[in-house]
Amino acid sequence: MELSTLCSLPGVSGDEYEVHQYLSREYQQLNLDLKKDKLGSIFGERQVETSPFKVMISSNIDECGGMIDDIHESGLLSFVTIGDVLPKDYLHQRVCLLTRHHQRVHGYVLQKQETYWIHIGAKSLQEVEAFGVQVGDTFVLEIPVIETEQMILSKNISNRAGVYAAYQLMNTVSSLPYTLSIGGIAQSIVGYRGAITATNTILPDVSIVLDVAPVRDYAEQTVYIRYFDKTLLPNVSLVKEIKTVAQSLGYEVKANVQEKGTDGSFIHKSLAGTPTVVVVIPLKEEGEFVQLLNKDDLKPVIHTLQVFLENLTSQKVQQLAFQESW
Repeated sequence: MELSTLCSLPGVSGDEYEVHQYLSREYQQLNLDLKKDKLGSIFGERQVETSPFKVMISSNIDECGGMIDDIHESGLLSFVTIGDVLPKDYLHQRVCLLTRHHQRVHGYVLQKQETYWIHIGAKSLQEVEAFGVQVGDTFVLEIPVIETEQMILSKNISNRAGVYAAYQLMNTVSSLPYTLSIGGIAQSIVGYRGAITATNTILPDVSIVLDVAPVRDYAEQTVYIRYFDKTLLPNVSLVKEIKTVAQSLGYEVKANVQEKGTDGSFIHKSLAGTPTVVVVIPLKEEGEFVQLLNKDDLKPVIHTLQVFLENLTSQKVQQLAFQESW
């Protein structure tokens, strides 16, 4: 799996088809069993017969974008946004439209008076139809990927690097005595919709969410654990266990707090309650449409979770449940 390829694939919420297909191929190359919900989430599972429990490691795969809602006689396209963005945020940005068969049509966003439009070079409604563009087609920002040995600069770092890290983690863990499921959740940034359906598909006993986010006190060789967001209070025992493992490996551990939630918001309150923790892949600086990831910042996360998974037992999983006594 190549992170640059994963980041470059279009995957607006509700139309994650190309990301879904790419992950399907990559998981099958690892001889993983595919698990899918009906919204577009996809997981690769290494099953163990009569597994005592199951661990799910997830990240979201969808990105912000938009949908064509009208085609003007002049050939301009009006649109609605998908995700936590406004039409003005796309002004002067290059976009890639995806027809119903995912043929690419390129254009950019302009403003006329108070309205934002996409211009694809068409001069009439008939020319737009000749491009194969229809109302309901989606679009994403068109931003090239720049990658060196040390870093990757791209859109979708925050939506795809967690999936990439989980894939690398699956490559590193030795034979586990339980079932491990890794994958990407669809329709996350529009209200964590896929988190509900994915959890009901995987039926995990333990959940680890990998979130890629800027941190205030960035440092290398550090494991960041989310202690709080407005949608999730993490499982305290799970936080403690991962923290202990990270420190034993020589990594500094820092608490991360943010307002914005993750898929963990629904995962932890699904089924009978699923012990959940968010582990953060840190970004030194915040970016709206592009992010820059130091590749070395993946290593502490992957290493820590590898050792955590290899030492996880049924007894430890049972102790993650709410305890009625001290």
